[in-house]
Order: sequence, then structure tokens, then C-alpha cells
Amino acid sequence: MKKITLLFVIAIAAASSAVAQSFTAVYTFDSVKTTSGLTDPTPVPTAPGMTFGSFSAVGVTGNSSASGRFSLSGWPTGGVANNNTYSAHTGTISTTQYYEVTLTPAMGQMASLTGIMFRVQRSGTGIRTYSVRSSADAYAANLTASVMMNPNLSTQGGNVFYWNYDSLNSGQNGSMITLTGANYTNFTTPLTFRFYGWNAEGSGGTFSLDTVAFMGTVSGATSINDLVTVTSAVVYPNPSADGMFAVNTGNASGLTSVTVYNIIGEAVYAAEINGNKGTIDLSAQPNGSYFIAIKNEMEITTRKIVINK
Repeated sequence: MKKITLLFVIAIAAASSAVAQSFTAVYTFDSVKTTSGLTDPTPVPTAPGMTFGSFSAVGVTGNSSASGRFSLSGWPTGGVANNNTYSAHTGTISTTQYYEVTLTPAMGQMASLTGIMFRVQRSGTGIRTYSVRSSADAYAANLTASVMMNPNLSTQGGNVFYWNYDSLNSGQNGSMITLTGANYTNFTTPLTFRFYGWNAEGSGGTFSLDTVAFMGTVSGATSINDLVTVTSAVVYPNPSADGMFAVNTGNASGLTSVTVYNIIGEAVYAAEINGNKGTIDLSAQPNGSYFIAIKNEMEITTRKIVINK
């Protein structure tokens, strides 16, 4: 029921900022068991144009203490039992202990992330503080933190999340990360996020992570023309009524490689042309738009082609 509640909140947040090609990718941790180790075996979320890695745990114990969520122990201590004053907890973050996940745009795609929402829990001697960082700045600073509609959690200076009440051990929704700026806009390379916990009240205290949602958009890379030299290559007929195309590479000579990508960046065809003319057989592909990359030793160019059977 608690997971369903958070998913409902996520849906509202996503709808309020929805644009074309938006996504909300949710990690549920449903397949985590007390014997499943340090990598979440749950099938990863999917979204066109994106590849989502599995969550893993680094620098902590070998198995989750509970099923259906990552609940590991061995976090840095420093928390004070029965004390609800933030300044009383004097432990520090350890950059070698964290939960980690990597998001990668598909080839030819650009991704922009707007935020992360997640659910946390602790045991009776578990962590009292936690934060999120990313590879965009080599994990140097905590990302912008806030709490949505939950008085049991708060944020402190330096974008640190704080578990307000020592006596509370149930799962809590509402932890939010806001992502803005160039590092999270139109990126084309992998981006890794790490979730740190510290100020545990004992070495056996746990930090649980559950129902993590990444929100953003994905689109075709508009900067591809900055990376290629435009040539006189011609692809015809375009659109094609049967999936067959002819390629004339103009004045090119020698071997020319031809690679065709679908709209989510997957290569669906690859061949080499010896000389300046050749054919492309995409008759087995469905109707739609594709991008063809034509490359020889001197230059590369791209064209958009359409199949309309």
C-alpha cells in the first residue's frame, strides 16, 4: 500500500510537468530477497531512448535484511539514540559506502532529468541522515534536496536529508531531488547517481531504499550535425514504399560504411558499399522514420529516411 501511494504521487508530479517524450522510470526492488546480494535482481525500468542499469550496494553488508527493498547495514555511525536534534548527530558521510545506479541515453538520443523521488526506511539503530550525489561533478556535492508532504523528514544545510524522529521506523515517502542546469540537460553520456547514508546509531543499523523514480525527457540528438561533415550523398526513394533504398555517395570512392538506426537509437542495418552506389534493404523493418549514417575514411554524413509501405 505504501508503494502504491508513492507511485500515485509520482504520477501526479510527472503529469504536472509532462512534455513530449517524457518518462518516469520507477525502481521497485520487488525481487530483492534476504539472499539476493548486493545487486538488485528486479527487472529494470524501461523507456524509449534510455538504458537503466540495476541498483547496487557498495561498501556495506552482503544481503538485504528485508525483502522488497534494499535494506543494508554497516553504514557510518555517529547518530545518538533518543535524540531528535540534528546537530547532536556528529557522524560524517563516507564516500565509499552508498547505493548506486547508472542511466544511459541510447545512441543518437539526448536525455534531460528533472528530478528523483524515493522512499526510505531505517531500523531502530539505523541512519539519521542521507543524501544523493552524481557523477556529473565527480560526486563532490549533495544534489538539491527537499521533502514533499512528510513532517517526519526534513532537509538541513548542505542538502542533507534528516530523519526527524528516532522512535519512527516505518517507511517514509517524500524524499525529492531537483535536477537543473547543464549537467542534467541534453546529456548523451552515462550518468551515475549515489545514495549515501550515515549517522547510524549502531553498526547493525540499516538504511533502506525503495521505490526510486527518475523523471525526465528524451529526444533525438540535435547536435549531431556539429559532429559530421555534410556531403552530397543521396538516398532514394524517400519515403520508400517497400523498404528498399538506393544510395549514391557522389564523388566518394573506396569502401563506405552504411548504418541505419531506428528512432530509439538501435542499429537495425549495417553494410559496406564498394564504390559510390549501393542499396539498403529495410524491407523487414516496420513503417516509420530512421536515420542513416554514411561514412568513409574522409567524412561522415547522416540522412533521415522514411518507410511507408
